[in-house]
Amino acid sequence: NEYKSYLRFRMVFQQQNRLVTFLSKWFQVPAEEKCKGYIIFVTLGSYVANVVQFGKVPFFSNKRNIINVIFIKWCWAWTLFFMSLFLITRLISKSLTFRKLYLIVLRLIFGTLYWYTINTIIDGLSSNIGKCSVPGLYTATSCKLENGSWKHFMDISGHIMMMSFCNLFLTYHIDEFQKERNESQILVKIIVLVLRSFVTMFEISMIATILYWHTPAEKILGVLTAVLGYTVLFKFC
Repeated sequence: NEYKSYLRFRMVFQQQNRLVTFLSKWFQVPAEEKCKGYIIFVTLGSYVANVVQFGKVPFFSNKRNIINVIFIKWCWAWTLFFMSLFLITRLISKSLTFRKLYLIVLRLIFGTLYWYTINTIIDGLSSNIGKCSVPGLYTATSCKLENGSWKHFMDISGHIMMMSFCNLFLTYHIDEFQKERNESQILVKIIVLVLRSFVTMFEISMIATILYWHTPAEKILGVLTAVLGYTVLFKFC
């Protein structure tokens, strides 16, 4: 029995060690490579989840869970908040040049415009392209006013789009900071650790979205929209 317990303990330890090794390597993957990884992962994961039909985990399959309500739905606002703290602490520690400050602020402004534009388009598609159970009604708003049921024909997964976009945005700036290898204040390093934690949380939530929400096409459109936005933004900024 003691030997069996030892073997079980050893197996669990090895699995945890592999997980830690994988995560440490994943954290080092640059944003450009994550673009490809996200596209492959979302595409394969969506179709596998569509076929296999994984059992629902109560917390992650509930749209009203605390992570989704507080963090995921406001992921770009959190990104803006912590990127602002990141900029302020780097300015205080004098580890940021004016040119880099200008570029990061420009990316935040255009990133916000991109977020607003895409979300407006997503809302427009889901609200105006569909069918109401009540005849003669052609928008989601008018359908709901008449207590009808609205079924949209065209949608893009806003969760996949925004989480992918935020992750790529944050990963790029984390990578850029790490490459500088400067002796910044401890507060800057704490902010970087917080940014990494948000990236991890968003990626876990992406898995939940892949497993439980939207059609494969909607999720693939979401990740492609995010990668397109990231590519264009960082090509010109």
